Amino acid sequence: MDKLMDKALTMGISLAGGFVATKAFDFAWQKITGEETPKHDDVDAVSIKKALVFAVSSAAITATVQILSQRGAKSATRKLKAAYGKRSEV
Repeated sequence: MDKLMDKALTMGISLAGGFVATKAFDFAWQKITGEETPKHDDVDAVSIKKALVFAVSSAAITATVQILSQRGAKSATRKLKAAYGKRSEV
């Protein structure tokens, strides 16, 4: 049961964190470059430099969100276990 709770929390936190991070990254990219993110552009329309910067920064943000969501899920699971354990003793 604990592993199921861990997986469910990790998935929920990852989805929410990924959504927020994607929107924040898209907003920051547009403010910094003045252009839309090169997600759906024609391959020939994007320079190699821009594609590399986009790919590296996207990967860094994705890895960060993944690590933080795993940590957050573990922390939330510990808190839920502690709260649930206290309630069952009362």
